[in-house]
Amino acid sequence: MHYTVYLDLLFLVNFTVDLWILLLEQKLLRFSASGFRLALGAAFGSGWVCFLVLVPLPPFWEQALSFVVAAAGIQWVTFSIHSGKTMAKSVAVFYFFAFLFGGIFSAVAERTGGVPASLLISGGSLIGFALLIGVSWFQERRRAEVISVELTWNGVTLSVKGLVDTGNGLYTKEGKPVHVLDASAASPWKRFPLDGVVWVPYRSVGKENGLLPAIVADTMRLRGGRVVSRPVVAFSKYPVSENNRYQILIHSQEALP
Repeated sequence: MHYTVYLDLLFLVNFTVDLWILLLEQKLLRFSASGFRLALGAAFGSGWVCFLVLVPLPPFWEQALSFVVAAAGIQWVTFSIHSGKTMAKSVAVFYFFAFLFGGIFSAVAERTGGVPASLLISGGSLIGFALLIGVSWFQERRRAEVISVELTWNGVTLSVKGLVDTGNGLYTKEGKPVHVLDASAASPWKRFPLDGVVWVPYRSVGKENGLLPAIVADTMRLRGGRVVSRPVVAFSKYPVSENNRYQILIHSQEALP
C-alpha cells in the first residue's frame, strides 16, 4: 500500500495546530511572545514533522527527538525560555493541548472515515478559538479576585491581601518576576537587616526611572495552596491600592500553576 503525502498540506495543517497550541500556552502561562515568534515556533514544529517524512529515523530516535529536543526547541524559539523548570512546565502544557487536539481529531476521523486537510485546518482553528476564549475567561476571573497571601522571610510570616497585577512587568536582571508589597504592611520585617537587597529598576508616570529595594523571601503561599519558593518582593513606599483593599501586587507569571 502506498500513500501520497503532500508536504505543503502537511506543513499547513501542523503549522495551524501548533500556532493555536502556542497561543493557548502563551495565554495560560502568561508568556511574552510577538506574533512573529509565535509563527516562528509553529513553523519550527511543522518543519520538524516534514523533516521526519523526508528523512525517516528509527522509531526510538524519532520519538525521543520529537518528545524532547523538538518540543524544547519549539518553546525556546517561541518564548526564549532559559530556566529548566519553566521549560519542563511549558513542554508539559504544550503536550497537554497537543494530545487534546489529537484526541479530538482522532475521534472525528473514526466517525467520518477520514478528515480532509481543509476540515483539519478549519476545525483546529475553531477548537483553538473556543479554548482560547475559555482560558481567557478563567484567567480574568482569577485576576479580578483579591486573595489571601502569606509571605515568610526569616521565619516571620506576613498575612496580607493580594491582587494579581496583569500590568506588572517588573523583573530582576536575571529575569525573575517581582511582586510589589506596600512597605507599611511589612513592619514585622523591619527588625531584620536588608542583607542581600536587590534593586529592581522601574518606570512610572512623572518619573523616567527609579529603583525599588527588594528582598528574596523564603516562601509565598497563595489561597488554594499554591506555594512560590524564594519569591522576589519589592517594597513600595506608596500604597498599592485605594482604601487598603490589598497590600501586595502579585506578578501574574507566578500567580497560577
